[in-house]
Amino acid sequence: MSQTFFPIDPVEVTPGTANAWTDVDVSAHVPDGATGVVLHCVNTDNFNDYALGLRKNGSTDDRHRNHTARKHEWAAIGVDANRVFEAYVGDTTSIDIYLVGYTISGVTFFTNAYDKSLGATGSWLDIDCATEAPGAIGLIFEGELVTFYAIGLRKNGSSDNRINNAFYHFWAMVGCDASQICEGYIGDDRADFFLIGYITDGVTFNTNATDVSLATTSTWLDLAALPAGAVMGFIEVISSTQYYFGLRKNGSAEDIYRQVNLHGWAYVECDDSQIIEGEIVNIVIDFFVVGYAEITVEAKRAFPSLASKMQAVGAI
Repeated sequence: MSQTFFPIDPVEVTPGTANAWTDVDVSAHVPDGATGVVLHCVNTDNFNDYALGLRKNGSTDDRHRNHTARKHEWAAIGVDANRVFEAYVGDTTSIDIYLVGYTISGVTFFTNAYDKSLGATGSWLDIDCATEAPGAIGLIFEGELVTFYAIGLRKNGSSDNRINNAFYHFWAMVGCDASQICEGYIGDDRADFFLIGYITDGVTFNTNATDVSLATTSTWLDLAALPAGAVMGFIEVISSTQYYFGLRKNGSAEDIYRQVNLHGWAYVECDDSQIIEGEIVNIVIDFFVVGYAEITVEAKRAFPSLASKMQAVGAI
Protein backbone atom coordinates (compact mmCIF):
# COMPACT_ATOMS: atom_id res chain seq x y z
CA MET A 1 0.00 0.00 0.00
CA SER A 2 1.25 3.50 -0.86
CA GLN A 3 0.28 6.71 0.87
CA THR A 4 -2.11 8.80 -1.21
CA PHE A 5 -3.56 11.36 1.25
CA PHE A 6 -1.28 13.94 2.87
CA PRO A 7 -2.66 16.29 5.54
CA ILE A 8 -1.09 19.73 5.91
CA ASP A 9 -1.51 22.60 8.35
CA PRO A 10 -4.67 24.48 7.29
CA VAL A 11 -4.19 27.48 5.03
CA GLU A 12 -7.02 29.68 3.77
CA VAL A 13 -7.39 29.67 -0.02
CA THR A 14 -10.73 31.45 -0.46
CA PRO A 15 -10.90 33.18 -3.88
CA GLY A 16 -11.19 36.96 -3.98
CA THR A 17 -14.08 37.08 -6.47
CA ALA A 18 -17.72 36.29 -5.68
CA ASN A 19 -20.40 34.71 -7.86
CA ALA A 20 -18.04 33.44 -10.54
CA TRP A 21 -15.91 30.35 -11.09
CA THR A 22 -12.43 31.45 -10.04
CA ASP A 23 -9.06 29.70 -10.28
CA VAL A 24 -7.45 28.78 -6.97
CA ASP A 25 -3.71 28.16 -7.35
CA VAL A 26 -2.36 25.95 -4.54
CA SER A 27 1.06 25.28 -6.08
CA ALA A 28 2.74 27.07 -3.16
CA HIS A 29 1.25 24.55 -0.72
CA VAL A 30 1.15 21.16 -2.48
CA PRO A 31 3.88 19.38 -4.47
CA ASP A 32 4.17 18.78 -8.17
CA GLY A 33 2.27 15.61 -9.02
CA ALA A 34 -0.63 16.29 -6.68
CA THR A 35 -3.93 15.06 -8.12
CA GLY A 36 -6.37 16.78 -5.78
CA VAL A 37 -6.92 18.75 -2.60
CA VAL A 38 -8.81 18.22 0.65
CA LEU A 39 -10.75 21.29 1.76
CA HIS A 40 -12.61 22.47 4.85
CA CYS A 41 -15.40 24.88 3.87
CA VAL A 42 -17.03 27.20 6.40
CA ASN A 43 -19.92 29.67 6.28
CA THR A 44 -19.10 32.20 9.01
CA ASP A 45 -22.38 34.10 8.56
CA ASN A 46 -24.98 33.26 11.20
CA PHE A 47 -28.00 34.25 9.11
CA ASN A 48 -27.36 34.04 5.36
CA ASP A 49 -26.82 31.17 2.95
CA TYR A 50 -24.24 31.65 0.21
CA ALA A 51 -23.40 29.61 -2.86
CA LEU A 52 -20.44 27.25 -2.85
CA GLY A 53 -19.08 25.24 -5.77
CA LEU A 54 -15.88 23.28 -6.33
CA ARG A 55 -14.57 21.73 -9.53
CA LYS A 56 -11.34 20.63 -11.21
CA ASN A 57 -9.78 23.33 -13.34
CA GLY A 58 -11.03 23.02 -16.92
CA SER A 59 -14.33 21.44 -15.93
CA THR A 60 -17.62 22.61 -17.40
CA ASP A 61 -19.61 21.34 -14.40
CA ASP A 62 -21.72 24.12 -12.92
CA ARG A 63 -22.98 23.04 -9.49
CA HIS A 64 -22.94 25.77 -6.84
CA ARG A 65 -25.78 25.23 -4.40
CA ASN A 66 -26.12 27.08 -1.11
CA HIS A 67 -23.70 26.57 1.75
CA THR A 68 -26.14 27.22 4.57
CA ALA A 69 -25.61 29.74 7.37
CA ARG A 70 -23.36 28.62 10.26
CA LYS A 71 -22.48 25.38 8.46
CA HIS A 72 -19.13 23.73 7.82
CA GLU A 73 -18.15 20.63 5.87
CA TRP A 74 -15.22 19.01 4.09
CA ALA A 75 -14.68 18.23 0.43
CA ALA A 76 -12.10 16.75 -1.94
CA ILE A 77 -11.68 17.94 -5.52
CA GLY A 78 -9.19 17.52 -8.35
CA VAL A 79 -6.46 19.90 -9.46
CA ASP A 80 -4.88 20.21 -12.91
CA ALA A 81 -1.19 19.74 -13.71
CA ASN A 82 -0.50 23.29 -12.48
CA ARG A 83 -2.18 22.51 -9.12
CA VAL A 84 -5.18 24.72 -9.77
CA PHE A 85 -8.82 24.03 -8.91
CA GLU A 86 -11.83 26.28 -9.32
CA ALA A 87 -14.18 27.59 -6.64
CA TYR A 88 -17.46 29.49 -6.75
CA VAL A 89 -18.38 31.45 -3.62
CA GLY A 90 -21.44 33.61 -3.12
CA ASP A 91 -19.58 35.88 -0.71
CA THR A 92 -15.82 36.27 -0.26
CA THR A 93 -16.07 37.32 3.38
CA SER A 94 -18.56 34.83 4.77
CA ILE A 95 -17.37 31.74 2.89
CA ASP A 96 -13.95 30.50 4.01
CA ILE A 97 -12.15 27.65 2.22
CA TYR A 98 -9.20 26.06 4.00
CA LEU A 99 -6.72 23.76 2.28
CA VAL A 100 -6.11 20.90 4.76
CA GLY A 101 -4.49 18.24 2.58
CA TYR A 102 -3.74 16.92 -0.86
CA THR A 103 -3.71 13.66 -2.81
CA ILE A 104 -1.24 12.04 -5.21
CA SER A 105 -1.35 9.13 -7.68
CA GLY A 106 -3.74 6.51 -6.36
CA VAL A 107 -6.49 9.12 -6.11
CA THR A 108 -8.00 10.12 -9.46
CA PHE A 109 -10.36 13.03 -10.08
CA PHE A 110 -12.42 13.52 -13.23
CA THR A 111 -12.48 16.82 -15.08
CA ASN A 112 -16.25 16.48 -15.47
CA ALA A 113 -18.25 14.36 -13.03
CA TYR A 114 -20.36 11.34 -13.95
CA ASP A 115 -24.03 11.52 -13.02
CA LYS A 116 -24.76 8.56 -10.72
CA SER A 117 -28.18 9.69 -9.54
CA LEU A 118 -30.58 6.97 -8.45
CA GLY A 119 -33.73 6.03 -10.32
CA ALA A 120 -35.89 5.15 -7.33
CA THR A 121 -36.51 6.50 -3.84
CA GLY A 122 -36.93 4.94 -0.44
CA SER A 123 -34.50 2.00 -0.62
CA TRP A 124 -30.79 1.20 -0.80
CA LEU A 125 -29.71 0.72 -4.42
CA ASP A 126 -26.43 -0.31 -6.05
CA ILE A 127 -24.30 2.38 -7.68
CA ASP A 128 -22.08 0.64 -10.21
CA CYS A 129 -18.90 2.59 -10.96
CA ALA A 130 -16.81 -0.19 -12.55
CA THR A 131 -16.60 1.53 -15.93
CA GLU A 132 -15.61 4.95 -14.60
CA ALA A 133 -13.46 3.80 -11.64
CA PRO A 134 -11.48 0.67 -12.59
CA GLY A 135 -9.71 -0.94 -9.65
CA ALA A 136 -11.29 1.45 -7.14
CA ILE A 137 -11.50 0.66 -3.43
CA GLY A 138 -13.28 3.93 -2.70
CA LEU A 139 -15.47 6.44 -4.51
CA ILE A 140 -15.67 10.23 -4.18
CA PHE A 141 -19.06 11.87 -4.66
CA GLU A 142 -20.61 15.30 -4.82
CA GLY A 143 -24.27 15.49 -3.87
CA GLU A 144 -26.72 18.16 -5.00
CA LEU A 145 -30.22 18.64 -3.58
CA VAL A 146 -32.95 21.14 -4.49
CA THR A 147 -33.57 21.73 -0.78
CA PHE A 148 -33.11 19.06 1.92
CA TYR A 149 -33.86 15.38 1.49
CA ALA A 150 -32.86 12.10 3.07
CA ILE A 151 -29.71 10.58 1.61
CA GLY A 152 -27.32 7.76 2.41
CA LEU A 153 -24.12 6.21 1.03
CA ARG A 154 -22.47 2.97 2.14
CA LYS A 155 -20.06 0.30 0.97
CA ASN A 156 -21.76 -2.53 -0.89
CA GLY A 157 -22.42 -5.35 1.57
CA SER A 158 -22.68 -3.02 4.57
CA SER A 159 -25.54 -3.33 7.04
CA ASP A 160 -25.21 0.33 8.05
CA ASN A 161 -28.46 2.21 7.68
CA ARG A 162 -27.60 5.87 8.23
CA ILE A 163 -30.30 7.74 6.31
CA ASN A 164 -30.63 11.40 7.17
CA ASN A 165 -31.52 14.72 5.56
CA ALA A 166 -28.80 16.81 3.95
CA PHE A 167 -29.08 20.41 2.80
CA TYR A 168 -28.43 21.55 -0.79
CA HIS A 169 -24.86 20.35 -1.35
CA PHE A 170 -22.43 17.84 0.13
CA TRP A 171 -19.28 15.86 -0.64
CA ALA A 172 -18.64 12.28 0.46
CA MET A 173 -16.16 9.42 0.26
CA VAL A 174 -17.38 5.85 0.55
CA GLY A 175 -15.87 2.41 0.13
CA CYS A 176 -16.86 0.07 -2.69
CA ASP A 177 -16.60 -3.68 -3.17
CA ALA A 178 -14.27 -5.49 -5.58
CA SER A 179 -16.73 -4.81 -8.41
CA GLN A 180 -16.61 -1.03 -7.72
CA ILE A 181 -20.17 -0.99 -6.39
CA CYS A 182 -21.38 1.09 -3.47
CA GLU A 183 -24.95 1.66 -2.33
CA GLY A 184 -26.99 4.83 -2.20
CA TYR A 185 -30.32 5.96 -0.78
CA ILE A 186 -32.46 8.99 -1.62
CA GLY A 187 -35.74 10.11 -0.13
CA ASP A 188 -36.64 12.26 -3.14
CA ASP A 189 -35.63 12.12 -6.79
CA ARG A 190 -34.43 15.72 -6.58
CA ALA A 191 -31.36 14.45 -4.68
CA ASP A 192 -28.55 13.72 -7.15
CA PHE A 193 -25.18 11.96 -6.83
CA PHE A 194 -22.18 12.81 -9.03
CA LEU A 195 -19.03 10.68 -9.14
CA ILE A 196 -16.10 13.13 -9.09
CA GLY A 197 -13.24 10.72 -8.42
CA TYR A 198 -12.04 7.43 -7.03
CA ILE A 199 -9.34 5.87 -4.83
CA THR A 200 -7.23 2.82 -5.68
CA ASP A 201 -4.60 2.93 -2.90
CA GLY A 202 -3.65 4.30 0.50
CA VAL A 203 -7.03 4.05 2.24
CA THR A 204 -8.88 1.40 4.21
CA PHE A 205 -12.67 1.62 4.06
CA ASN A 206 -14.77 -0.14 6.69
CA THR A 207 -17.65 -2.28 5.48
CA ASN A 208 -19.54 -1.18 8.58
CA ALA A 209 -18.47 2.15 10.06
CA THR A 210 -16.99 2.45 13.54
CA ASP A 211 -19.06 4.55 15.95
CA VAL A 212 -16.79 7.11 17.67
CA SER A 213 -19.56 9.39 18.95
CA LEU A 214 -19.03 11.50 22.07
CA ALA A 215 -21.15 11.35 25.23
CA THR A 216 -20.08 14.72 26.69
CA THR A 217 -20.93 18.14 25.28
CA SER A 218 -19.34 21.58 24.99
CA THR A 219 -15.67 20.63 25.31
CA TRP A 220 -13.01 19.28 22.99
CA LEU A 221 -12.49 15.55 23.66
CA ASP A 222 -10.44 12.77 22.11
CA LEU A 223 -12.31 10.41 19.81
CA ALA A 224 -11.46 6.71 19.90
CA ALA A 225 -8.10 6.26 18.18
CA LEU A 226 -7.89 5.33 14.52
CA PRO A 227 -5.90 2.19 13.65
CA ALA A 228 -2.09 2.35 13.83
CA GLY A 229 -0.55 4.04 10.82
CA ALA A 230 -3.53 6.26 10.07
CA VAL A 231 -2.88 9.90 9.12
CA MET A 232 -6.44 11.03 8.42
CA GLY A 233 -9.92 9.83 9.33
CA PHE A 234 -12.95 9.94 7.03
CA ILE A 235 -15.86 10.60 9.38
CA GLU A 236 -19.57 10.59 8.58
CA VAL A 237 -21.45 13.13 10.73
CA ILE A 238 -25.15 12.71 11.55
CA SER A 239 -27.50 14.91 13.55
CA SER A 240 -31.26 15.24 13.92
CA THR A 241 -30.94 19.04 14.09
CA GLN A 242 -28.36 21.54 12.84
CA TYR A 243 -26.32 21.55 16.02
CA TYR A 244 -22.78 22.84 16.39
CA PHE A 245 -19.77 20.51 16.23
CA GLY A 246 -16.06 20.56 15.55
CA LEU A 247 -13.39 18.07 14.48
CA ARG A 248 -9.64 18.71 14.50
CA LYS A 249 -6.23 17.10 14.87
CA ASN A 250 -5.45 16.26 18.49
CA GLY A 251 -3.41 19.09 20.00
CA SER A 252 -4.47 21.65 17.40
CA ALA A 253 -5.48 25.15 18.46
CA GLU A 254 -7.95 25.38 15.57
CA ASP A 255 -11.42 26.21 16.89
CA ILE A 256 -13.87 25.92 14.00
CA TYR A 257 -17.14 25.07 15.71
CA ARG A 258 -20.11 25.38 13.39
CA GLN A 259 -23.28 23.55 12.46
CA VAL A 260 -23.61 20.15 10.87
CA ASN A 261 -25.42 19.86 7.53
CA LEU A 262 -27.60 17.20 9.25
CA HIS A 263 -25.67 14.63 7.21
CA GLY A 264 -22.11 15.20 6.07
CA TRP A 265 -18.56 13.88 5.84
CA ALA A 266 -15.35 15.19 7.38
CA TYR A 267 -11.73 14.42 6.41
CA VAL A 268 -9.58 15.17 9.44
CA GLU A 269 -5.89 14.74 10.25
CA CYS A 270 -4.97 12.73 13.34
CA ASP A 271 -1.86 13.03 15.53
CA ASP A 272 0.99 10.52 15.86
CA SER A 273 -1.18 8.46 18.21
CA GLN A 274 -4.01 8.42 15.65
CA ILE A 275 -6.20 10.73 17.75
CA ILE A 276 -8.74 13.25 16.43
CA GLU A 277 -10.55 15.65 18.76
CA GLY A 278 -14.24 16.43 18.57
CA GLU A 279 -16.69 18.77 20.23
CA ILE A 280 -20.47 18.63 20.13
CA VAL A 281 -23.18 20.85 21.56
CA ASN A 282 -25.71 18.01 21.84
CA ILE A 283 -25.31 14.24 22.10
CA VAL A 284 -27.64 13.67 19.13
CA ILE A 285 -24.61 14.46 16.93
CA ASP A 286 -22.90 11.19 16.00
CA PHE A 287 -19.52 10.44 14.40
CA PHE A 288 -18.81 7.31 12.36
CA VAL A 289 -15.41 6.37 10.89
CA VAL A 290 -16.10 5.08 7.37
CA GLY A 291 -12.41 4.86 6.50
CA TYR A 292 -8.92 6.17 7.10
CA ALA A 293 -5.88 7.18 5.06
CA GLU A 294 -2.58 5.51 5.90
CA ILE A 295 1.13 6.29 5.82
CA THR A 296 3.83 4.09 4.30
CA VAL A 297 7.61 4.15 4.40
CA GLU A 298 7.69 4.62 0.63
CA ALA A 299 5.54 7.75 0.85
CA LYS A 300 7.76 9.25 3.50
CA ARG A 301 10.85 8.67 1.36
CA ALA A 302 9.12 10.19 -1.68
CA PHE A 303 8.31 13.43 0.18
CA PRO A 304 11.13 13.91 2.72
CA SER A 305 10.31 17.59 3.21
CA LEU A 306 7.07 16.48 4.85
CA ALA A 307 8.73 13.95 7.15
CA SER A 308 7.86 15.86 10.31
CA LYS A 309 4.18 15.60 9.40
CA MET A 310 4.30 11.94 8.44
CA GLN A 311 5.14 10.30 11.75
CA ALA A 312 3.37 7.05 12.56
CA VAL A 313 4.00 4.44 15.21
CA GLY A 314 6.28 1.75 13.76
CA ALA A 315 6.34 3.32 10.29
CA ILE A 316 10.12 3.50 10.21
